[in-house]
Amino acid sequence: MRSALISFSSVSDASLSLSAVYALTGMVLLVFAAMTFVDRSNRRRFGSGMFWLILAIIFIFGKDKNGGLLPHWVTGLLILVMVALDGLGRVTRGSHNEATKVEQTKHALKLKNKIFLPVLVIPVVTFAVAFYFRARGLNPTDGALVGLGFGGVAAMLVGLRLTGAKARVMWHEGRRLNDTMGTVNILPQLLASLGVIFTAAKVGELIAQGIYKIIPADNLFMLVLATCFGMALFTIVMGNSFAAFPVIATGVLVPLIIKPFGVNPAMVAIITLTAGSSGTLMTPMAANFNIVPAALLNMRDQYGVIKYQLPFAVTIWLLHVLLMWAMIKIGF
Repeated sequence: MRSALISFSSVSDASLSLSAVYALTGMVLLVFAAMTFVDRSNRRRFGSGMFWLILAIIFIFGKDKNGGLLPHWVTGLLILVMVALDGLGRVTRGSHNEATKVEQTKHALKLKNKIFLPVLVIPVVTFAVAFYFRARGLNPTDGALVGLGFGGVAAMLVGLRLTGAKARVMWHEGRRLNDTMGTVNILPQLLASLGVIFTAAKVGELIAQGIYKIIPADNLFMLVLATCFGMALFTIVMGNSFAAFPVIATGVLVPLIIKPFGVNPAMVAIITLTAGSSGTLMTPMAANFNIVPAALLNMRDQYGVIKYQLPFAVTIWLLHVLLMWAMIKIGF
């Protein structure tokens, strides 16, 4: 009996893991790839299908902290193939029989506020799995990511139940959404790895050396300005303030501000991070925030979201500079 319980617990832990979520993601992409290969309306169906097939293989067989079959160098080569396919224009969107405005309005009036139920299921499952991980003494951060994955599965089931649609409709709509976002789907992963490379290459230290040559070491306001500017600029390049933060924090923030002025590290770190987030509002590299919404809403200007956010982003960034300088001056 005890061995059976241990075996069940092991199976449960294996199914509730990041590897399982990656495998599920890969299976979904595998279905999208198969649907793309047989879509004769897509003139680039073989190139497009290969792109999603390769990404599916990476998610299913790629190495993570729990193991995997593909060596890292093979994964790297596969990503280069994906970049080549996109660079050569071989990845395009297929044709989809989308619902008309009349049909969309009819469904919206029928479902009313129930349409939000699948969306609300996702955070509920995410928190539930995170708390489960914490109760088991496991990493709750991993639990939140696992919960997010399985929350998506739960949301799909709730959506099917709510609408009464067949699974085929769900797959077609999923593929349509995936095609709408296109190759920018892999941008967050690529940008995150770019942050790791920049940190390992000590790019932040090179920036700090340049700042020292221009700005006097005792000019606090200019040092704060340079730190926040560097953080926003790197976020614009990387599209993600979390990827830019290690570069700026280790190379600029610590040696130029925290150590010389003896300030509260937690305070200046969070202000620096959120100053970088203002850069997220100003860059197409943050595709999930700025480019995908424009595509989903069929905006005429693909940069319309960025143009609207720009004055607010600059204002927020300036307020961060003033806030950090004032907080340090009063000795917070």
